[in-house]
Amino acid sequence: MIPMQNAKVQEKIKHMLYTLAFPFVAWIIMEVLCLIFQDRHVFNSILDIQNYARNVGISVCTALALSYNLGNGRFDMSLGAQRMMSAIIGGNLAISLGFGTAGVIVFAVVIGIIGGAFVGILFVTTRIPPMVLGIGMALVYECMAFAGSNSQGLQLYGVPQVAGLSSMYLAIGVVVAAVLFVMVLDRYTKFGFYNRAISGSQKIAHNCGINIFTHAVGCYTIGGGLVAFSGLFDAGFKGVMGAELGFSSNSSVMTNCFPMFLGKFIARWSSEAVGILFATMSIRLFQLGLSVLKFSSTAQQVFTSALFLIFLIVRANEFIFKQRRAKSQRIAQAIEKRAGLANLAQA
Repeated sequence: MIPMQNAKVQEKIKHMLYTLAFPFVAWIIMEVLCLIFQDRHVFNSILDIQNYARNVGISVCTALALSYNLGNGRFDMSLGAQRMMSAIIGGNLAISLGFGTAGVIVFAVVIGIIGGAFVGILFVTTRIPPMVLGIGMALVYECMAFAGSNSQGLQLYGVPQVAGLSSMYLAIGVVVAAVLFVMVLDRYTKFGFYNRAISGSQKIAHNCGINIFTHAVGCYTIGGGLVAFSGLFDAGFKGVMGAELGFSSNSSVMTNCFPMFLGKFIARWSSEAVGILFATMSIRLFQLGLSVLKFSSTAQQVFTSALFLIFLIVRANEFIFKQRRAKSQRIAQAIEKRAGLANLAQA
């Protein structure tokens, strides 16, 4: 019994080290490059740490929201517009009523939840393909944010009662709460059990009695609430969020596809929420290092996209490496067995 428990502890420690290795390796690589070419560290001041924490918070919330639908075969193209609409309309409404940071968060998250739930209800009612529905709803939500703010978006400059939105500690607290919420939801609730079943096969899950349509509405609703936090952090960090049209809002979601996919890969050694958190930390460290190396934002995006493409290629051909490793093991076993038979024959 004790050896079995020790084996389980060792396995958990190994998985934890694998998970921690991703941001640690990213930091080591960028730290070395920054010292060689710029003679400075990746983090040189508390401001660098604050900016890093805020960027991680923005990306984690978006990647978690994206994972709920994409894991079940639905790409919600309206998440960026939900993010923008909830922050702009919810923020402006709360500020006009005299609320502070807490009120802005509540109003924005409620509008995000309503926006996500409405897209989910439309999906299960009309059965329009998710990407087509997402594009249409994104355009509608962008127009609502544009018209609802008189094209001004959300302006936080000169509004002292919402200064807390730019706090590093608020971003860290929300990220920890979001990760814990998703972990508990996925591991210890019926919703999480259904989510894993549906991600395996929607048809089998439906035949087993799972209401996949109610579950879909739940996924859209959770996604809407999570991207509302992302939008608020972004607005608090920059001091403004512009009202965009023409499907421009979706760029904020597309840039977080890499953390989501990498997080699902890291999840084999932890959980999906923790995997997305550490994947986001790794990618943001990589991008922070590139900025220290004086690369422009466009160049940073090129490098990140190239790394994403390499990752997808490796993941798509992962089975080839497993097949080659299994073939090598079979050849080694055959050679060993043949050598043993030859020794017996000689004896």
